[in-house]
Amino acid sequence: MSSLLSHSLEASEITTPAKTGAAEKGYSFKLVLPPKQPYVQYYGYEVSPAWLVQFAEHHYPQGLPDQNDKSYNATAIRLAYDIIRDWDRVYTLATEHCFPVPPEWIASMHDEGGEPEDLQMVLSVCSDEESDLEWLPVQERMDFLTKLIGHGPKWWPSREFTA
Repeated sequence: MSSLLSHSLEASEITTPAKTGAAEKGYSFKLVLPPKQPYVQYYGYEVSPAWLVQFAEHHYPQGLPDQNDKSYNATAIRLAYDIIRDWDRVYTLATEHCFPVPPEWIASMHDEGGEPEDLQMVLSVCSDEESDLEWLPVQERMDFLTKLIGHGPKWWPSREFTA
């Protein structure tokens, strides 16, 4: 197991907000919006499918099918997402596939008719669309996700164009 993954899984042993009975008090976290682009941008945490599989294996192995089952990885990824969402209670949390390149590269690629082949899996807490900004999680939830995943969130360009 990689040292980053080991460290992140060790961090996932922390007490969840649900276990502490922490009050749902607080204000939404401070979010600085990126410059508006012709595509949707998601704010969230980079995770790899392998990290999610190992997260599920570590935290709820009894919820997984046999490792030889064709649906093993997909089931483990979904289970890890469900566990993280349940622990943190960020009900806007979603999985998105975003470009792993700076936003300015996206515009030039679309102008040239190209598109990057590799997309990055992101656990997103919101997008830059106005309707998403009404439901931002409180700072305590963001802190929990950051500690659980092992790094902070950032803005990610998506494949979706804005209306």
